[in-house]
Amino acid sequence: MKTMVSIIVPTYNRENVIERALRSILRQTYSAYEVIVVDDGSTDGTESVVTGLQDARIRYIALQENQGVAHARNVGIQEAKYDYVAFLDSDDEWLPNKLELQMKKMLSSSKRTGMVYCRMGGLLRDGSGRFVCPHEDYVKEILEGDLFKPLLFQNVIGTPTMLVRKECLQQAGGFKETLHCLEDWELILRIAKNWKIAFVDKVLVEVHKSEGSVSTNTPWYLIARCYMVSLYRQEITELGMMDQVKKEILDVAVKNNLYEEINELLNRDIEL
Repeated sequence: MKTMVSIIVPTYNRENVIERALRSILRQTYSAYEVIVVDDGSTDGTESVVTGLQDARIRYIALQENQGVAHARNVGIQEAKYDYVAFLDSDDEWLPNKLELQMKKMLSSSKRTGMVYCRMGGLLRDGSGRFVCPHEDYVKEILEGDLFKPLLFQNVIGTPTMLVRKECLQQAGGFKETLHCLEDWELILRIAKNWKIAFVDKVLVEVHKSEGSVSTNTPWYLIARCYMVSLYRQEITELGMMDQVKKEILDVAVKNNLYEEINELLNRDIEL
């Protein structure tokens, strides 16, 4: 019998794209899973689209009010029945062999491996408004293993690419709900401090950025970057990278007329 996986799909007013996302799960060559759709207070026809698929593996959970994607994902983690958890955003797609290849990698890895991720395709926008392809310029040696130090400077792991041990998520404490951007990066850093991370070197996720995505919100991007500098100031300083990290953040701040505010945040501890 195959090892079961809980797949968490947070959504908010995505009636026009969520069927595409869910059908990409239903096309998986690895079929041992449950799907937990956490509707974060949608006011459109999301529920009817999800329930209309009529697949017994899909569980629909409706939250009464919108509380953000981090909260929705945490609800999904709490509801997950199985020991392995994967995530898909409701405007993205998995390629058909995504889950199969990642579970093969996970089950053949050591018990110290808390996460397996893969490459993403499609266009992503970073905090400065540029389109980027995650980790396209990284070398294989720093894409897996003990990734805490490399991940301090650049995140190469997108939430839809993650397959994680539930134990690992619970130990790390889940997503930080007071962050409105880069909440995946912040969680991944906590995981990387204590667990090894494995990598499937294939594009297995197709990313589509919908209008209104929080990932395009530059002020929140900058606040989140400052918060992570505050959390890991000692580690970044010991690695001799603080000036480089600050320059990268402040360059984005200057382009968005936020230099004074962000420079002040970078030089003090932040509580969220």
